[in-house]
Amino acid sequence: MSSNDSSLMAGIIYYSKEKYFRHVQQAAAVGLEKFNNDPVLQFFKAYGVLREEHIQDAISSLESIRNHPDVSLCSIMALIYAHKCCETIDREAIQELESSLKEVRKTASGTALYYAGLFLWLMGRHDKAKEYIDRTLKISSSSREGYVLRGWVDLSSDKPHTVKKSIKYLEHGIQDTKDILGLMGKVMYFMILQNYSGALEVVNQITVTCGSFLPALVLKMQLFLARQDWEQTVEMGHSTPGLPVHHQLLESTQTHVH
Repeated sequence: MSSNDSSLMAGIIYYSKEKYFRHVQQAAAVGLEKFNNDPVLQFFKAYGVLREEHIQDAISSLESIRNHPDVSLCSIMALIYAHKCCETIDREAIQELESSLKEVRKTASGTALYYAGLFLWLMGRHDKAKEYIDRTLKISSSSREGYVLRGWVDLSSDKPHTVKKSIKYLEHGIQDTKDILGLMGKVMYFMILQNYSGALEVVNQITVTCGSFLPALVLKMQLFLARQDWEQTVEMGHSTPGLPVHHQLLESTQTHVH
């Protein structure tokens, strides 16, 4: 995948974070039609399957990519998690995976560390994720993706002073590019600060770049909701039927309009 496909990965990461695991699989499958056998897309397709608790299918997919250097660490971590979810836990398999993880970690590339950090963050292990992302940035100080992800990890914190630091990382990662995941992070940052006009400005930047990018439309709808702009919310909900939001949400919003 090239960096021009930032909307594809941003969508997959967003759906993973929001726990729309079927959307994760669908987006990865669409990406694989274009980038045949891409290990990162294969990993996320398997990740979506794993989080829907189809454990054996996930294990077999992850086993097939665990030797690819870019996704070796995250695949082994996901395999350990998968084996621990099995009804009958294979202790030997877990032991083998844990020692393999230690070995692979010694020579892991910045890319492998990045995807391991991404997996840990999605699994809610923020401190461990920071550790891996900081190692990514140590190896590759120009990794824009690394800075953006570091910003997202801080953004997910329940400590306000940590959240405030996230913008520095996000800005560093975005620089003069239109990195979609970075811009989405800025939207979230402004929303947390209740700077809705700032958030809307950034959402509009994303929709200008890729108008049909569903996560940006979801963010826009959340923004209208936060501003209690009921009419715009309902209008968006009806004009974008693919939005992964609950129908009850739209119905409850409509009661405010009438």
